[in-house]
Amino acid sequence: MLKITPLRARTDNYIWALQKDDKNQVVVVDPGEASAVFDYLDEHDLALAAILITHQHYDHTGGVAELLKEFPYIPVIGPGIAASKVKLGIDLLIPELITYTVSEGDTVFLPELASKFDVISIPGHTLDHLAYIAEGMVFCGDTVFGAGCGRIFSGTAQMFSASLARLAALPADTRMYCAHEYTVDNLGFAKWVEPENPAILARDEAEMEKQEQGRVTLPTTVELELNTNPFMRLRVPEVKQAAENYAGKTLNEDWEVFAALREWKDVKYD
Repeated sequence: MLKITPLRARTDNYIWALQKDDKNQVVVVDPGEASAVFDYLDEHDLALAAILITHQHYDHTGGVAELLKEFPYIPVIGPGIAASKVKLGIDLLIPELITYTVSEGDTVFLPELASKFDVISIPGHTLDHLAYIAEGMVFCGDTVFGAGCGRIFSGTAQMFSASLARLAALPADTRMYCAHEYTVDNLGFAKWVEPENPAILARDEAEMEKQEQGRVTLPTTVELELNTNPFMRLRVPEVKQAAENYAGKTLNEDWEVFAALREWKDVKYD
């Protein structure tokens, strides 16, 4: 069984550390800074075995170069160089630091974890964004947050809504390991969209209590997001109506509902 530990980084990032049983090697996902990883390795007498990258924004990759100085022969697995050449909105990982490029349909086997991860492409936040799926879990970077989703940088609303639909189709109990602690803030917007949704109100209370106690609100699950995340509830009549009220027009396609919600949150809430 995998042990998965959140490492807090930067202001609100999570680096996910994966360990098989009591083995002394770990794999990290999206190391935005090296110090959090080094502290965890030193505290538990562990070695770094591999790095997984969901997308090449600097807050997910900023620690890679420094980690490679200490562990120069480990694989760094992530999006391909072609995708990384696209302007993504903020600083990028140097493409040469990715030693194994993966894309839609690939499988990553990590012997240190005795686990294989299926790779799917989920563009929208960025064009290069990937998710890694294994053993009832998905590492989804900035595509899904607790009760929310990432902003659009180099993708489109059409891409993003399609990517969310792919993740929504995973089994309901799939654990979703998001990369930022935004849950409580996102629930505030969810209450704007569906002020009478009892699942949102109950989750808001529960997650607020966790935050006040300094606890992590993640991982979430597909089922929980389908019940409380407006960006994954695009066909729910109340959500669609709220988006149309904001847009001031009828929205016929899922991506149009998504675009209206994203703009509403970007312009009026954040």
